[in-house]
Amino acid sequence: MKKHEILLSTIFVIFSLILGGCKEVATLKSSTRRVSSEFQTLKRGSEGLLGMFGAGDSIPKSSDSLAIKTSPMAQKVFINKYEYLFDVLNGQGTNQYLQSLAYDSTSQSYSRTSNNQQALRENVEVYTWYPYWMGDVWKTYDFKLISTISFFSFKVDPNTGSYLNPSQIVQWRETDLLDSAKKYNTKVLLSIALEGEDNHLNFLKDESKWNTTLDSISVLLKERDADGIEIEFTDIPKERETKFLDFVSFLKDNLENRFITKKLTLALVIPASPDDFSFDLIQLDESVDLFVVKGLDYYEVDGTVAAVSPLRNETPGGPSLESTLTTYLDRGLNAEKSILTLPLYGTQWSGTLDAEGGYYTTDFERKVTFSEINRVFQSKDSIYQILPTLDQTTYTNYFFLDFEDDTSIEGWYDDAATLSKKMDLALVNKFKGVGLFALGYDLGRPEVWDVVAEKFTGDVIYIKDPIKEIDGYPIRVAAFFQTYKNLFVVTFSLASLAILISLVVAFSDWRFRETILARQLYRIIVLTVFCLLFLGIFSFFGLLAYPNLSFFLLFILGAVTSYLVERYGGMIKINKP
Repeated sequence: MKKHEILLSTIFVIFSLILGGCKEVATLKSSTRRVSSEFQTLKRGSEGLLGMFGAGDSIPKSSDSLAIKTSPMAQKVFINKYEYLFDVLNGQGTNQYLQSLAYDSTSQSYSRTSNNQQALRENVEVYTWYPYWMGDVWKTYDFKLISTISFFSFKVDPNTGSYLNPSQIVQWRETDLLDSAKKYNTKVLLSIALEGEDNHLNFLKDESKWNTTLDSISVLLKERDADGIEIEFTDIPKERETKFLDFVSFLKDNLENRFITKKLTLALVIPASPDDFSFDLIQLDESVDLFVVKGLDYYEVDGTVAAVSPLRNETPGGPSLESTLTTYLDRGLNAEKSILTLPLYGTQWSGTLDAEGGYYTTDFERKVTFSEINRVFQSKDSIYQILPTLDQTTYTNYFFLDFEDDTSIEGWYDDAATLSKKMDLALVNKFKGVGLFALGYDLGRPEVWDVVAEKFTGDVIYIKDPIKEIDGYPIRVAAFFQTYKNLFVVTFSLASLAILISLVVAFSDWRFRETILARQLYRIIVLTVFCLLFLGIFSFFGLLAYPNLSFFLLFILGAVTSYLVERYGGMIKINKP
């Protein structure tokens, strides 16, 4: 009797591990640039059962969100023909997209309509950027929730030290952005930008050019009574480390001497990949008032990463927010003088099916703004609804749509809930705050700013370490499955075959059948085992497209199986020894 109980309990546990492990492997696999449609189908089909085991997504979903319908070709056309807001907002004529504006004629300032009446806490930083090419989109923002805005940018001429974009400098001198910001005590910085190794080699070697840069920015800061500068130098060659450190110190010291009555802020942008910025952070800390850590565009760091801002990477130490912060902090980054930049945009990838390999090869197609995501990919007005899945590793929403012409569209993006977790990552690491790139990509939508108000206003906030949450069950187990997935696939296959053979042999014994049918507990266990078996088979073949129907069908199949076993199981008898 006890042997039978042990056998049935073992069967139940093994089937649960098989289904749970397969789903988590599929989740962890989802960020590869060779996307298997079978993995996607299995993941969608098993989502409901995993929720019962406590292994589902931690963000609640509606009851119908477990189904992602196969999209018709018309949906592909709808997505591809939609006017790309990211491109539009980074081009001309953006004013037509302004919304949620409020103009105060008394104070002569603009602000975004908001229900939040609280101001930011002292000593926290909520930082954002205003790209000069985006017209009056800055008028959609609630300055009460922004401590610093960086005007992007003063493009350094590497040959002279002056600027390369005079029309934008005219805009700096004339824009109402600075006046509106001052009314809310929001700081405005002028971003100083230079990129390219050759340009750095040219500019940093000649200190006379530094004086030209200093003179130019000093005039611009005084004209607008601005609050400081942001340095964003990218692709600095390692051989220019000493010169770069000297340049930062030169700007800090001389700006202090020229602005004796006003303390200016010097912010320094450092890249998402620590390998691209191996400079001495402890020495820089002497000159820098605010370190701006870029936590975005990781797909540019590693082409296998689809998420713009992945919380973690399925490969330990791979590009992610976790590895970026860990590495910089280990190298001496001053967390109390640092912020983590997060994106207000996502990515879209296009894929082509490799019929022989059975996977889609996907390539980066474009960026999509937070506003566009809400308008197109989460549209409530369109007949096409794309229901995303939360990737537990990167903590980023994604969807995968495959079409009849063997192509696919894949999207990765953050929403208010996932950005909230990434803000928590910065806060648990004692960062001063966060940055949001870029001003206008949300076009006045309130969701993200409601999270900002939750995290950075009020006297009490509640923060959970998202890394510790992920390291708990079931993701830790899933990561173990991912590491040894090939071994477990073979092991589970052989174990499943052995269990089925064992059941056939066991049921051939009349004593086993009589024991099973004698007690209701055993019948329930058998019913559960068969339900799990049918669920695994149906998930594998992609037959669980509609969750309500599928669970009803599984119940019926399990009940029928249980009835047949109980009704006819004792009819076939073998002579007793």
